[in-house]
Amino acid sequence: MKTTRIKSVMLIVGVLMVVVGIVCYNLRLYLPEVPVEGVSRKQAYEVIFNKHNSFQFLTNKSGYNWYVYQGNQEGGKTELIKQFNTLGFNFVEQLGSGYIFMRDKAAEQIIVESQMWTGKYIIYQLPNEVKF
Repeated sequence: MKTTRIKSVMLIVGVLMVVVGIVCYNLRLYLPEVPVEGVSRKQAYEVIFNKHNSFQFLTNKSGYNWYVYQGNQEGGKTELIKQFNTLGFNFVEQLGSGYIFMRDKAAEQIIVESQMWTGKYIIYQLPNEVKF
């Protein structure tokens, strides 16, 4: 009788662990918090899933457009420079995780900040007037 009860308890615990695992996976709880207020892990992941080496619009919050890029930092930098070149901006320099672009011989300057979200994703904060 004791072994039957132990087996039942182990089965219930096993089923609960599977259910909790499925919920954690579906809510993307294994990902870190997104550094953008009001955007959940799941929302950000759904925006970028299987969209390698391209910028995807995430949200517009606090006067900034937030984009997410799936790839490494060097690839993100290259793609960012390409996108800004199409808008008429020239890359000036990189200061840490920030990128400086200028248009019309220093008449207009834009600073783009970036932050690694995970090892695969980079979040970019662009001024409100810049859209890709």
